[in-house]
Amino acid sequence: MMNAKHGLTERLASLQSWRHGLDTQIARVASALHETGFMSAHSRARLEEIQALIDHERVTIAFVAEYMRGKSELINALFFADLGRRLLPSGAGRTTRCVTELRFDRHIKTGLKLMPIETRESPRRFTELYEDESQWRSVLFDADNPESMGRALAALSETKRISIGDAVAWGLHGEGISIPTDAASNMKNDNQIGIVEAAHPVDIISGSFDRTSAFVDVPRWRYAVINFPHPLLDAGLVIVDTPGLAALSTEPELAQEHLADADAVLLVLDINTGVMKPDLVIWREHLGGHLGARRDDQRSDSLNQRGHRNLRNRRSISEHDENSTPDSHQARFVVLNKIDELQTVTPDSSAESNRDFLHEIDRRVRETADLLRVDPIRVVPVSARMALTGAFANDPDKILKSRLYQLERSLATHLPRTRQDAQTATITATLSGLIESAQASLDQQRYQALTGLSDLGAVRAKNEKMMVAIVEQTHAKQDQLIATFKELRGIKGVHSKLTEELASLVDLAAAKKDVDRAKLAIAASVMSGAVMENCHKYLAVTEEKLDAIELKIAEIRALFSNIGEKMRKEFGLGSMEQFDAHPFATQRFQIELDKAREKAINEFGKTSNLLIRRGVALADQFEDVVADRVLNIFKIAQRESATWMRGLFNSLESPLGELKTRMEQRSTSIDKVKSAELDLAERIAELQAELDVIKRKHEALAEARAGLKRHSGKRVEEDAI
Repeated sequence: MMNAKHGLTERLASLQSWRHGLDTQIARVASALHETGFMSAHSRARLEEIQALIDHERVTIAFVAEYMRGKSELINALFFADLGRRLLPSGAGRTTRCVTELRFDRHIKTGLKLMPIETRESPRRFTELYEDESQWRSVLFDADNPESMGRALAALSETKRISIGDAVAWGLHGEGISIPTDAASNMKNDNQIGIVEAAHPVDIISGSFDRTSAFVDVPRWRYAVINFPHPLLDAGLVIVDTPGLAALSTEPELAQEHLADADAVLLVLDINTGVMKPDLVIWREHLGGHLGARRDDQRSDSLNQRGHRNLRNRRSISEHDENSTPDSHQARFVVLNKIDELQTVTPDSSAESNRDFLHEIDRRVRETADLLRVDPIRVVPVSARMALTGAFANDPDKILKSRLYQLERSLATHLPRTRQDAQTATITATLSGLIESAQASLDQQRYQALTGLSDLGAVRAKNEKMMVAIVEQTHAKQDQLIATFKELRGIKGVHSKLTEELASLVDLAAAKKDVDRAKLAIAASVMSGAVMENCHKYLAVTEEKLDAIELKIAEIRALFSNIGEKMRKEFGLGSMEQFDAHPFATQRFQIELDKAREKAINEFGKTSNLLIRRGVALADQFEDVVADRVLNIFKIAQRESATWMRGLFNSLESPLGELKTRMEQRSTSIDKVKSAELDLAERIAELQAELDVIKRKHEALAEARAGLKRHSGKRVEEDAI
C-alpha cells in the first residue's frame, strides 16, 4: 500500500518538478530579454500567459457514483486516511449531495465554497458562474479542529424542499430528487401515483399529482469547492466527487468538460448490487464506456439494441487503431466497493470458505466487466470502510484485506502525462519564439553595423568620386523606398477591404442569427424527423460558411505572399531568406463541426429523447448540445482572423520600417562624413563597440536557448525512462 501511495506521490512530485523546471526556464528567458533590451509588452504578456498555464496545471481524479455506493468513504480511505478521521461526510444520512471539488490553494483561506442550487435559474453557463465569485457562499473552518470542519462540511449533505414546479423549472426533474415521506403519504391518501420512499429517485414528469402543491427534496447546493491543506492537494492533486447520474444529467458541462479534462475517472459500484441501470447509463452515456474494452471479446451483446451498437463501435475503434492506448489521455477504472459485506469472517472460518469468498469476488468482477464491456483488469474490488478503519486502528491485516493497495497501484501506474507533454511543447515553442525574435533583431542590428563599417571603409579608401556614388546610390534606394511606402498605402486599402470581407464571413452575430432561426424551426417541428432535418440544414449552412472562410483565407494569403516576395526581391532584405505569409489553420473548425454533427445525431437520433422533449425544450437542447459548440467555432475564428489580418500587414510594414530606419541612419552617417569631415577612425571604433555589445547580447540569448534545449532533452529522457 505504501509503495502504491509512493507511486502517486511520485506522480505529484513529477508535476511539481515539471512546474519548477518550466518556471526556471521562464525566469531565464525573461532575464535574458531584460538584459538584452527585448522585453516588450507583447513578450511580457506571452510570459504571463504561459506562467498562468503552468500555475493552473493539476492532476485531477474524478469519482462518479450513485448514492450509497461508498464513494465518499473511498475518497477518505484513498487519500485522507492519514488524518485519523473522515474528511468527507459518509454513512447513512450523510451522503454528499452536490458535486464537490477538493483542492488546495495557498493564496485562499481554508474553507468551503458553495454555489446555491438557485443559480440554476440563471441563463448563464455553469463555467461563467464558476468564475464569478459573487455566486458563491463561503464557509471558513479550522483544518485542525474536527468539529469546526465537520460543521462546515455537513453542508455537503444538505437538501432543500422545493415545489415540483420549481424543480421542473430548474431542470431537476427525473433522477436525483426525492419525494419527502410526509408528501408521499399525502399522495397515497389522494390516490396519486409516483410514490417512493424518501431519498429514492423519482421521475416527476410521469406523475399525475399537482405540481403546484407537491414538494420534492433536492440538493441545497449546486457545486462545492473545499480548500483544504493536505500534502497531496498541496502538491497539485484535485479530487472531483460527482454524485451520480443526477449531477451528470442536470449539469451537461460537467460531463463534457470537467470529466473529460480529468486525468482519471473512477466509477464506484456496490459489489452487492452490481451494475444498476443508472450506473450503466453513466458508463455508456457520460464516461464513454467503449474505452478500455477488450479487443478479443467476440461474444454477442445480450442486453439491447443500444448494447449491440456499442459493441460494433468498440470493435471498429479497435480495428482502426490496434496500437490505441485508452489511458494515453485519461485513466478509467470501475471500483467494486464493499467486498467486506460478502463474507462474515468468524474464528473458525475455513480455508475453503476463504477460497469461496475469493471466487465470489472474482465472479462478480467478471460479471461487471462483461456487462460494462471492459477488461477485468479495469475492475478493482475493494473495501473502503475496511481500509479506513484499518488505517485508523493501524491494522495492517485489515488494510491488506481491503485491497485498496491494488486501486492505489493501478491509479498511480496509469495516470497520464499527455496534457503536460503537450503543454511543455507549447511553452517551449513560445519561449523559443521569443528568443528567436530577439536574435533576429540582433542579427539585423549586426547587419546594420557591418554595413556601416563597410561604408566607412569605402569612404576612407576611396576618393570623393566614390563617396558621391555611394551618396547617389543611397538616395536612389531612399527614393525607391518612398515609392514603395506609397504603394503600401494602396495595399492597406486592399487589406482593409479584405479584412471587412473576412470579418463578415466569421461574424458571430450572423452565426447567432443562424442559431435563432434553427431554434425556431426545431421548436416548431411536429414530427421527429423534422428535428434532425432542421439540424442538418443548420449544419449545412455552417459548413458552407466555413468553406467560404477557408477560400477567403487562401485568397488573402496568396495575395500577400506575392506582395511580400516582390518586396523581398526589390530590396534584398538580409534577414528574409524567403517571404511567405504565415498560415491560418482552419482544419480544426471542420473537426469541431464534425463533432457537433455527431453530437446532434447522438442526441436527436434517440427516440426516447424526442418523446420526452418537445418544442422549446428540444430547441434549448439543440442550443446546449450543438449550437454552443458551433458558436465557439465562430468566436475563435472571429478573434483569431482579426489578429491574423493585422499580422499580415505588419509582416510587410515592419521590414520596410526597419529598412527605412537603416537607410536614414546610413544617409545621415555618410552626409556627416562628407560635410563635416567626421573622424572615421572614431566612428569605426563606435561601430566595433556596438558589435561587441551585440555579441554579448547574442551570447546571453544563446545561453537561455541552450538551457531550454537541455531542459527539453531532459524531459524526453525522463519520459523514456
